[in-house]
Amino acid sequence: MPGRYCILLLLAFRLISCSREQDTESLYPPRPVRTVKIESLETTDKTYTGLAEASQFSILAFKISGTLTELNIKQGQWIPEGYIIARINPTDYKLKYQMAETDYQTARSIYERTQRLLALNATALQNAEISQADYIQANSAVSIAGNTLAYTSLRAPFSGIIEQQYTENYQQVAVGQAIVKLVNPTHLEVRFVLPETAIDLIQQPKKIFVRFDTRKKQWFEAEVKEYVYSSEGSGIPVTLRITDKNFHPVKDEIYPGFSCQVMFKIENTIADNFVIPASALYTRNHRTYIWVVNPEHKTVSLHPIEAVGFEDKAVVKSGLNSHDIIVTAGVNDLHEGQKVSIQK
Repeated sequence: MPGRYCILLLLAFRLISCSREQDTESLYPPRPVRTVKIESLETTDKTYTGLAEASQFSILAFKISGTLTELNIKQGQWIPEGYIIARINPTDYKLKYQMAETDYQTARSIYERTQRLLALNATALQNAEISQADYIQANSAVSIAGNTLAYTSLRAPFSGIIEQQYTENYQQVAVGQAIVKLVNPTHLEVRFVLPETAIDLIQQPKKIFVRFDTRKKQWFEAEVKEYVYSSEGSGIPVTLRITDKNFHPVKDEIYPGFSCQVMFKIENTIADNFVIPASALYTRNHRTYIWVVNPEHKTVSLHPIEAVGFEDKAVVKSGLNSHDIIVTAGVNDLHEGQKVSIQK
């Protein structure tokens, strides 16, 4: 009899235990989630659209005002250094130069005659000083008038291509008004706009490649030359310098204004860092976590990490191990130790 009672008690405890397990499973049923295994993450590529730009360029303008009488260029035209791009009507400036030249000749003649008379003690020293001052002033005036007359011609400061024309012939132009933009196509850079959400990407270990639409089968390695933070919320302008030695033989085929693709290539593990989907991040109390799946028990546990997000990806600097399985969808509906159902 005592043995029979013991068996009955054991059966009762077993039934109660099974009942509690069933209640727990019904209270917290397995949560469907999507996961990824860290080692399965491959190289992350981020691609942006850019433009080729000349590193040497100049927006040319006249130093004087007047009416254009010549405009000897077309957009896209190559011109050599010293080429006369445009001319302003020189009539008024030529008359001023001629008057200044006449005054100069007169002042020089008076000065030379006064110096001869002074040598003979035939004139006062005061007259010689006045003639000398007039001569110096006239010389300065003719020099200024000559420079001003030269300013009626707008010359190319270096050889290059007319990228943009801002005015038409026979128009009245003001001092400093833009006439053309001259670029040197032999020194190219690439410029693109990086979204503000990806600013941390600038500091991450990476390789940068550029591919021009005219050579779609070839990528050229590049590096960041400079970038500027913008307060307008329109993105971050980034300038790249092409460093690939294979670019030199083909650079004559690329001109300012050509469109290109910029690719940031981030490896899945760089110095023990991992690139994961940003959807795997779980934030609580200003700290960042991820849910790691126990593949044997199909349960999850919360792990604190250090991560830097950029757009739809994140670089995890610490807190992850290779071969970890992490939850990438459904992170906000989990709790510690919860069973999960992995969805394909």
